[in-house]
Amino acid sequence: METRLCENAEAGRTWAVRRSNSTVFEVFADYSVMVDLEQRTCSCCLWQIDGFPCTHAVAAILAKRDSVYDYVECYYKTDFFRKAYESPIFPIPDIGKGLGSNGSAAGVVLPPITKRPAGRPPTKRIKVFGEFKRPLKCSRCNVAGHNRKTCKAII
Repeated sequence: METRLCENAEAGRTWAVRRSNSTVFEVFADYSVMVDLEQRTCSCCLWQIDGFPCTHAVAAILAKRDSVYDYVECYYKTDFFRKAYESPIFPIPDIGKGLGSNGSAAGVVLPPITKRPAGRPPTKRIKVFGEFKRPLKCSRCNVAGHNRKTCKAII
C-alpha cells in the first residue's frame, strides 16, 4: 500500500491542481480531471472501482494538505486484515471420508449409465471445399431427379 501511494504521489507531483470549493478539485494532467474528496470520486473512475486513491486524487489530497491515508478504503489497512482472521478458520473435510456404505458420497450426482451401441460406429466423410454432390439420374430414361427404382416413365 505504501509503495503504491508513493508511486501515485510521484506521478501527480508535477500536475497543476485548482480548487473549486473545499472538497472539489480540478487536476490538470494530460487532460482535465475532476476530483471530489467528500464523495471519494474521480472522473477517471479508478478511485471508485478500486477504493484506492488514483494519481489525480492523491495530487488533490496533497494540494489540500490532508493525509492520504484518511482517503484509503478500510479493507486496505492492517486492522481490517486482523479482524478478518480473528476468528478461527476450520479445515475443509475430506470428501473421501464422507462416503456412505454404497460408496457414493451424500449429495453427489453420478453420471447416467450408458450402453455402447453394437457394431462399428458410423463415420461421415467431411467434404472438401468446392466438392459438390452428383445429381441423381435415372439409368432407364436418362432424366435427372429420380433413379431407376422410382422411375414412372413408360418404355
